[in-house]
Amino acid sequence: MPTLWKRIVFSVGSILSIGSVVLLIVALSTERWITATILCQTGVDLVNASKPELEQFTGDIYYGLFQGGKTRKCGLGSRRFKIYIFPKLIRKVNSGLHMIIIFFLFFAIGFALVSLAFCIYNARKVPYQSIKGPLGLYLWNFIAGRLAITTE
Repeated sequence: MPTLWKRIVFSVGSILSIGSVVLLIVALSTERWITATILCQTGVDLVNASKPELEQFTGDIYYGLFQGGKTRKCGLGSRRFKIYIFPKLIRKVNSGLHMIIIFFLFFAIGFALVSLAFCIYNARKVPYQSIKGPLGLYLWNFIAGRLAITTE
């Protein structure tokens, strides 16, 4: 059995690894990677809208890795639309960059899960192989952090 101090340290490390996995999954599944405001130019031109009236003609658009949405306001109320990245929009955006971001996020999730497994293992038992010990834990966390930083 490891000492109490090592059990506490590896337990805190496993809690941080769980937090890391949760944040990576949230980053992968969020729909608001890119947000912008759009203007319905046709409506503005028809009524010759000025500054206070422009709010009736502005909408929002947002994209995630897999889907997004937009809200158009052309003076007649809001209309909501869903935007699916695959397969239609992938032809218009940089698909290589898009796939690399998804790949690195999945890879970072995998390494964070490995780090979590090693933290739990080290909190329960004394490792006898170096890859499962504290140096191995530093290695897995470094790789997971590097992959997460690469996607930004």
